[in-house]
Amino acid sequence: MPLDPVKTWQKMQVKVWPEEYFLVDLPFEHAGLAFGAMQEADARYCSVTRDQFGFSLIVDTQTWARLGMSEKERNHFGPLKVLSTDSELPFDVPGFIRTAIEPVNARGLKAAPICGLRSDHFFTGADTIEEVAELFHQFSGGVRFD
Repeated sequence: MPLDPVKTWQKMQVKVWPEEYFLVDLPFEHAGLAFGAMQEADARYCSVTRDQFGFSLIVDTQTWARLGMSEKERNHFGPLKVLSTDSELPFDVPGFIRTAIEPVNARGLKAAPICGLRSDHFFTGADTIEEVAELFHQFSGGVRFD
């Protein structure tokens, strides 16, 4: 039986990662750079998504600069901050992400989701993190800045 998303969020702790990040667009021919960033990332958070256009990579700004990604990327967006659920997330919670995104979007803000099996992650602009974190705090079990 599916779990209630509102009740699940009320028990969910959220953490804000301390680093700033970029969302980077890399073409297919730079797969090695995308996956190398996963191993080389200075921060503990890093994400790679492969789709029909190439690779989307969320990587901390120091690793981005050190690996020279600006020379190979098509584009980047940021700086960003990442919020992550910091309690084990049951898989069977339909509407879990929507429950978080609706109040954020209603304020004209963005918290783009990236799903994981044990936790979900949301990235937002570094300049809006305080406001987004406050919204998450209103429906979750608490938000902490690491």
